[in-house]
Amino acid sequence: MSYPSRPLRVYLVTEAVMAAAFALAYTLQGLYFFQTVGLTPFELLLVGAALELSTFVLEVPTGVLADAFSRKWSVVLGCATLGAAMLLVGSFPVFVVILAAQVVSAVGYTCLSGAQEAWLADELGEDCLGGALLLGGQYARVAGVLGILGAAGLSGVGGPALCIVAGGGTMLILAAFLARAMPEEKFAPAAPGERHTWSGLTAPLVQGAREVRGRPVLILLIVAAALYGASTEALDRLNEFLLLRETGLPGGLSAQGWFIALALAGSGLGWAVLEPLRRRLDLSQPAQVARTLRVVLGLSVAALLAFALAPGFGWAAGALLIHGVLRGLYSPLYAAWLNQGLPPGSRATINSFASQADALGQVSCGPLFGLAGNLWGVRAALALAAFVRLPTLPLLSRAGKGDLR
Repeated sequence: MSYPSRPLRVYLVTEAVMAAAFALAYTLQGLYFFQTVGLTPFELLLVGAALELSTFVLEVPTGVLADAFSRKWSVVLGCATLGAAMLLVGSFPVFVVILAAQVVSAVGYTCLSGAQEAWLADELGEDCLGGALLLGGQYARVAGVLGILGAAGLSGVGGPALCIVAGGGTMLILAAFLARAMPEEKFAPAAPGERHTWSGLTAPLVQGAREVRGRPVLILLIVAAALYGASTEALDRLNEFLLLRETGLPGGLSAQGWFIALALAGSGLGWAVLEPLRRRLDLSQPAQVARTLRVVLGLSVAALLAFALAPGFGWAAGALLIHGVLRGLYSPLYAAWLNQGLPPGSRATINSFASQADALGQVSCGPLFGLAGNLWGVRAALALAAFVRLPTLPLLSRAGKGDLR
């Protein structure tokens, strides 16, 4: 399948640089929160709740602005604010500052979510979107390995804090690059006179809500996003805690060394799985995407339970790696399915509805999982998170019988 060359090149560069920046900043961030800042399981989930609550509030407004003004500049702003948030977290190891930085991060994530997929669908066309997303995932895997290696080197010099700061600087450089290089040739913004009126700004929101109400499949996919988001928050915040406190780390490497090794193994395994799948899957066929997504989700529930109940480090590490690969498959499959047949004028807004549902799931369940971790242990919290994901399977099964178009 052929793609318009310039938009695809910019997208692949964006995915690669962003993956490298995230790997720099986030590979050892959990260790930074646990060892340097000294956060408890409940505080860790409060950090996540601050991020997701802010995301929930900002998701739809930023999606509407992307549809009304510019998807390109929404992406540029998202990269810049994420970089600023990383600089705050790495420079000030204080709980209150870290909480405040989550609001800044939320601005960045919400500017990116929806706008990036909508921009890509506009510039490449819907039929090319799924393949491009998976190809971008492969570029991100390779660049992520470079970011992980960079984190390994920088952590020996200045610890995890320096890695987070370096990731922030990389995101700011990416924002400057996109401001100059990112094309936006097929997007039709609101007319200048409508941008300053309430009806003009809310038109994408109204159109998006009408589309969702008129398509039961979209409703099912958005509810599925909420349940999936609820289950991911506990794993994102507590996986390092389980490995450090419950199973323990083997000798031979420092804690930083083990987390670097796990990140590298996850990237390599993800590449080995994603590349054959990208060549075989036709992501322009919703039925095929639906079947694959259900299998991926079911296996991810099993992997999360295996991680929660792991008797030792080897079992836990294997389950965590498998879950990471499955999660890497889930995101592009879900995005390709959601974006099939969406009207261009409200595409970013509808994507934002799904992201907002994910944030709602995380902010509503995250603190509860943190409290469960404090009361009954981290294993119980992670097992509960796996069970919360189970109802998503029948929802996706029912959605697979519908037609987005």
